[in-house]
Amino acid sequence: MRRALLWLAFAAVAAGTGVTASGADFTKASSSPGNTFGAATDFNTVAVSMTDPGATLRGTVALQASASSERGIAQVRFQTSPGGAGTWTTACTDTQAPFTCDYDTAGVADGVRDLRAIAVDQAGYERTSAVVASRRIDNTLPTVTLSDPGAYLTGTETLTSTASDAGSGLASLAVAYRPAGGSWTTLCSGSTSPRSCALNTTTLTDGSYELRGRAADAAGNVADLALTRTVDNNAPTVSIPLTVLRGAAAVANMTAADGAGSGIARVTAQFRPVGSSTWSDVCTDTEAPYECAGLDTTAYPDALYEARAIAEDNAGFSTTSATQTVRIDNTVPSAATLANPGSSLSGAVALSGTAVDVGSGIASWTVQYRLTGAGTWSDACSDAATPYACSWATTSVTDGLYDLRALALDKAGNSTGSNPLTSIRVDNVAPVVSLADPGSPLTGTVSLQATATDGGGIASVVIERSVAGANSWTAVCTDTSVPFACAFDVEDVNEGSYDFRARATDKAGRTATSAVVAARVVDHAPAGTDIQATNGGSNPGRFEGGDVLRLSFSEPMAPASILSGWTGGSQAIRVAIANGSSTDTMDFLTSNGASRLNLVNSATDLNLGADFVSNATTFNATMTMSGSTVIVTLGSRITGTVKTAAIGRMTWRPSALAKDVAGNAASTAQVTESGTNDRDF
Repeated sequence: MRRALLWLAFAAVAAGTGVTASGADFTKASSSPGNTFGAATDFNTVAVSMTDPGATLRGTVALQASASSERGIAQVRFQTSPGGAGTWTTACTDTQAPFTCDYDTAGVADGVRDLRAIAVDQAGYERTSAVVASRRIDNTLPTVTLSDPGAYLTGTETLTSTASDAGSGLASLAVAYRPAGGSWTTLCSGSTSPRSCALNTTTLTDGSYELRGRAADAAGNVADLALTRTVDNNAPTVSIPLTVLRGAAAVANMTAADGAGSGIARVTAQFRPVGSSTWSDVCTDTEAPYECAGLDTTAYPDALYEARAIAEDNAGFSTTSATQTVRIDNTVPSAATLANPGSSLSGAVALSGTAVDVGSGIASWTVQYRLTGAGTWSDACSDAATPYACSWATTSVTDGLYDLRALALDKAGNSTGSNPLTSIRVDNVAPVVSLADPGSPLTGTVSLQATATDGGGIASVVIERSVAGANSWTAVCTDTSVPFACAFDVEDVNEGSYDFRARATDKAGRTATSAVVAARVVDHAPAGTDIQATNGGSNPGRFEGGDVLRLSFSEPMAPASILSGWTGGSQAIRVAIANGSSTDTMDFLTSNGASRLNLVNSATDLNLGADFVSNATTFNATMTMSGSTVIVTLGSRITGTVKTAAIGRMTWRPSALAKDVAGNAASTAQVTESGTNDRDF
């Protein structure tokens, strides 16, 4: 009963203080022998202490506390307050041991602040740690300066840096340097300001360097001030590579460099006559490429001069170049010649000539060409040393007429041209030739015609023949002018099949052959070959029935060309003999005597060579064709008086109206009876 009353009393007290009952069972005094419960607060077993985070704080700070309770710790709250103000603000809270949290000091103003931790157990009891007082928050960088030694560093330079910090105070100040992009080297350091150091730049390679002053305060804030400057302890290099100058606007070039140093500030060119002691400034240039442009050399006589250049860099170093001898030369070469290579050129042509210059000397001898009469010259080939000679590849230009000259160029750029060689023919392309088809068959005198063209001109065209397929060529004729043609007398060759071609030669000696006009038939004009008579009666030398006259041709004749409609078989005709004073003539008529046959060129062109009749006499007759011979056999006499003739020799001129089977007209050349001079008929 007593125990129950005691519990009720505790519960009432606890309820009155806002403390939640822990549920602990105090059954006997020995359970908590060291506890004396004189009041409700005697039940709070919470213990808490805060770890000192340090005298100066910056950025995010890790706060830590230790806390315990018989009932277990529910949370620890970390609080801050302006120093001594007692106005606490929770910074962060942790619910699990070890009790820590991150405190972002950037959220409050720099200054002195107090810190504490409050631990709360599972029953709601809490205790507050001792205050960690007067801890300084400092998130402000120190200020730092670095004296500027100038853009270019030479010799030994003094570098001075100053720094200050209104918060936690200056902890360190250092002066350092490094090559651009390299590692820092500290020159001097300490905890006080200012800080001065000597930098011996002569031990460094010329180039870009960074200089730095670095300050750190007690809170660990670091501030840098850096300068980028150039170390330059070396003079620049300079040269004036002149040899020859000419003209009213000559350009004198100079070269200058300063490595990795301060760079070229200016380059000045100077010159003087050889042997003089006084230098004169020609020009000053401050930007690359360094040159004296527009120098009027015509104001000075042609002669040798001395030139030099002076280069200054931005650090104040200067260098004078070696003296260079330069010639002013405004006089053109005194002579240029080109030997005549001939009137027709092809392939690689060797050219030669001369050039003379008493000033700066010949730099080059160049052969130039242009189409005859054109205005623009082009280089063909060149040589730079005497004896001057070069080879022109004429295949690089089109065939035609060209002018050639030699151009002599001296080392100053003055030039002289030789007298041009005009109308020199370039011919590298073979001619083009063709032969017109003369047709087939070929008879009589045929005109053979060829066409030939060539950029360099045609020298000749030869028209040739060969027995078809033999490829053994014989010249028919040669022609040297347009139109290329010749007369071919087919009687000069045997009948048969022939090939023809034309062969053209240009003025450079190149030859081209036309396509072959193949298998053209040569067919001679038929001609009388013989005339013979045979006695067919009882009285030699006297016309009578049965006498035979044979008219032989060089080839078979077309019967219808002798008598229309005749096929070569036995044909009735009439023979007419005209009485002459000493010799008679014979002609051939149709069977009714109405018209002449095409056997004799005229009525008097078959001369019998003797006197056979006393007056005009006619006979009936027949004619037949046997091979190439027309055979006439006398029949009955129709009119006239015959008599016995003496020995004689007949002649016959065939009719041009008689034709061979190819349609060729017979030759009218006279034929004389062959064999022994005997009595005919």
